[in-house]
Amino acid sequence: MKLSPLAEVKEKFGSRDALVKLVMSKIERPEGMSDEKFEEKVRTVSNRKLLKLNAAHDDMIARFGSKEGLVDAIMAIVTTGKVDVLYRAKLMTLRPAQLLDLHKSLVKKS
Repeated sequence: MKLSPLAEVKEKFGSRDALVKLVMSKIERPEGMSDEKFEEKVRTVSNRKLLKLNAAHDDMIARFGSKEGLVDAIMAIVTTGKVDVLYRAKLMTLRPAQLLDLHKSLVKKS
């Protein structure tokens, strides 16, 4: 039987606060947002979303090493020799979960 998000958080991380701190250390703070506002925003996110953010980041690190590595893997699939600097810059603004989905769909196509 699958655990509820709250039970999963308590089992894996001990408390919700521990998971919030872990996720805050992993995700990038949006430009122009203060640290206090960012922390407040992350604290209001549901347990399910926090678990997904943590899992996406861990998957990205395990498979590609970093966000740049994931973007490089996408660029290797998309481009055929010429490096598109603007497209790479746009990819760098996306969240890890979005990049992982994009990579998965590109690999499936090719």
